[in-house]
Amino acid sequence: MRLRMRRPFPPPIAADLGSSALRFLQLDQAGRGISAASELELPAEAFDLEHHLSATDAALRDLLSARWGSNRRMVVALPAELVSMTHLHLEAGEDLQTAVQTRMPDAGIDPLIRSIDVSSPWKSSRGGADLLCLAMPREAVLRYVGVLHDRKFDIAGVYAPASMLVRAFMHVNRRDTDVDACTMYIDLSPGRSTVAFAHGPRLVAARTTEALAMEDAEAPPRPIASAAPVAATDDDGNLLTAINRRVDQAPPSMPPVQAAPVHVPEASCDELRMCMRHHQSLFSETPITRVVFTGRGALAAGPCCGIAQALGLPAQVGDPLARWDASGTDIDCADWHHQLRPQWTVAAGLATEFDEEYRR
Repeated sequence: MRLRMRRPFPPPIAADLGSSALRFLQLDQAGRGISAASELELPAEAFDLEHHLSATDAALRDLLSARWGSNRRMVVALPAELVSMTHLHLEAGEDLQTAVQTRMPDAGIDPLIRSIDVSSPWKSSRGGADLLCLAMPREAVLRYVGVLHDRKFDIAGVYAPASMLVRAFMHVNRRDTDVDACTMYIDLSPGRSTVAFAHGPRLVAARTTEALAMEDAEAPPRPIASAAPVAATDDDGNLLTAINRRVDQAPPSMPPVQAAPVHVPEASCDELRMCMRHHQSLFSETPITRVVFTGRGALAAGPCCGIAQALGLPAQVGDPLARWDASGTDIDCADWHHQLRPQWTVAAGLATEFDEEYRR
């Protein structure tokens, strides 16, 4: 019989400091439910570091309320606009820092770098290594750290959004065979879109693009409530199903989203196809089998259907919070636990990162 110690302290607050919205999420002491959540939409404008730092500081000041208790530990994802991502092949003995500064000029001087070894066992690297590099400008990161420290928060970790897109759904990618197929995650957030590719729970490629343009994009639909399981059909390709599987119990299924595809400009589709070709050039033995939409834009079913149809892939809307009980969440939103919430994917990934560490 396995015994587990009680958490010595609550899980950290997961803070998604996105350019279009600031979202804060905290799991309960047992890690099975969401105790508190808060969301602040930001004006739709070009990303400006000074304005975003100011908005973050104001949000942190307001965050210190009764719903969060005395918890001051926080894990953070910075805006996608601050993250440069690329695939690098390092020759044997080549220095990573030098390679990044040479081949990733957008990362700035002396960037903070995280590298993920994505070397394929099917290809010989001849003594080198294939890496997915995620770089953030050091000065900008330190300024966010300074804002958090000024509000007396302890920082448990700083992450790039692309990593959290994949992390949020690791509970549906636990089988050993999941690494044999690739999932394409498309985060449709205002201002900046992120495209990530994962083999099961393992991030292998990612890039950010300008926000994907949508022609005649419909307004976000009314919240979609839980319902009895609905059998999916493959007769028209217009069907989006929502990922919704908790670890310990089977919840009610989210209903499929039926919508007519909305035309997506060819330039946006070409951008996504280019990302797919890049993945296949690196991992030709691992097919892309589905696309998962996240971000606020995923609430508009028509454009998602249009993208999926253009890419020729089955699609799902990511519901990253479905694995946790949210019925008792302290949040200023009625029936929040009944809604489809793809815009919370990055925050869910941050919460998952630390919850999984505790469960090991």
